[in-house]
Amino acid sequence: MFKDQDSLYEHRNLFIWFLLAFQGGALNTGGFLAVHRFVSHVTGFATLAGVAGAKFDWNTMFGMLMVPLCFLLGVSISAWNVERQRIKNKSPRYSLIFSIIFFNICLILILGTQGYLGEFGESLSLQRDYLLLFLLSFTCGLQNAVISSASGAVIRTTHLTGLTTDLGIGLVRLWTTREDVSKRELFANWCRFGIFWSFVGGSLVSAMLYLNFKFYGFLLPLFITCFTAIRLRVVHIKNSKAA
Repeated sequence: MFKDQDSLYEHRNLFIWFLLAFQGGALNTGGFLAVHRFVSHVTGFATLAGVAGAKFDWNTMFGMLMVPLCFLLGVSISAWNVERQRIKNKSPRYSLIFSIIFFNICLILILGTQGYLGEFGESLSLQRDYLLLFLLSFTCGLQNAVISSASGAVIRTTHLTGLTTDLGIGLVRLWTTREDVSKRELFANWCRFGIFWSFVGGSLVSAMLYLNFKFYGFLLPLFITCFTAIRLRVVHIKNSKAA
């Protein structure tokens, strides 16, 4: 999708990163407020699985292990349709991935508003609660991988650990590299900073929607998915013509 790493931070691409980070915050907040679990990263679920195993709570352990597997499934499907296509010098299937994301969020919205996912905010204990976790984690895996593949594993939009690490390293580079490199690194750091606060903004705005409208709050990431799919397609076409 991009000619080189510098093009990742062109102004026409920044809006996509910021918007998808905003959506990452919205999806993670939705999972947390609905069933009290974060869904956009797998670290916590590995810990919870270990704790459940230590207590011989095998059902919970299995459920916690299934969540990162759903994330992995999303990543694999996304990589098959984007990364594999890029390696074979074929056009990545961005539209397909965003269609699956759209379908997943639609399914959550419909099931949630019709009562099939239980009460919004209930404790994580029933099979229907795990279904919501699986769908959200699967969706985050799709989104994170499609952007990671498109950016050459530089941009992440569903969690902030790697981004914060890159930001810290980038700040040190500003003081230890030559002037022309420092200028690029400064701009990259501002972009990372923008992605960070976009995620926070998505969490804040979506939390207000979820707390007031419960499952209807998923209309926000649904709208963002539609808009981003169109925008990403346009950028892909422009970059392909410029190559």
